[in-house]
Amino acid sequence: MKSSLMFKAASILEAICASKHPVAIKELTGILDLPLPTVSRLCADLIEIGLLEKTDYHHLVPGISLMRLGYQAKFLSPLLEILKATVDDHSRLSGLNAAVFGYQHGAFFEIYNFHQNNPLQDPLRLTGAYLVLLAASGTKAETAQEIVRKKYPDMPVTEQIICDREFSVLQTQKTLTRVAPHRKWAITMPFIYDGIVCTLSFYGTGKEERNVEAEVFEVSKVLSRIRTAVDRAGKGEE
Repeated sequence: MKSSLMFKAASILEAICASKHPVAIKELTGILDLPLPTVSRLCADLIEIGLLEKTDYHHLVPGISLMRLGYQAKFLSPLLEILKATVDDHSRLSGLNAAVFGYQHGAFFEIYNFHQNNPLQDPLRLTGAYLVLLAASGTKAETAQEIVRKKYPDMPVTEQIICDREFSVLQTQKTLTRVAPHRKWAITMPFIYDGIVCTLSFYGTGKEERNVEAEVFEVSKVLSRIRTAVDRAGKGEE
């Protein structure tokens, strides 16, 4: 990279955006393995231009300028042009919600979502999406378990056992299908966009006339169309 300083500044922004709570400057040094003077100086610059804001003397959150830029930029993304119609169409057809997540520099981020039904966030659906991202990124099992448990510290023991078992399967299959009572499903599959590992998830209560096996097959066809479009755009796997 031409400027390691720019890379460090970007890493700080990603770490703060990925956190569910305000992040202390000292905490950033541990997350990013950077010296405190460097982090303090870069944070001061990012605050000055409005990309970060202080909640108190030591803690930081994304600034309104960062939120504004992100909101405006996402509508110009070629990836959203590839995803939107295909994902929305299948979501309407299946009655399932849809979400696309990414994972880069140790941070998870939502790229797109379409809520056809059950609009409430489902933490178990999220753990599944994160597991697929970690497996597709080549993360070791012990590290993956630690990452997921940190994001969900109150996860029940039974769910921890399920996550651990699923991850061992994901390291070879790369696809996760969860089936819960009352036709509640979650199907997650990975793809690569411009070197960034992403996942496509369809989740919610399946329609009566559809079964899980058929739905997995249909989702794989949706993902195939996305991968083909990504490859045509020159952003697929090398």
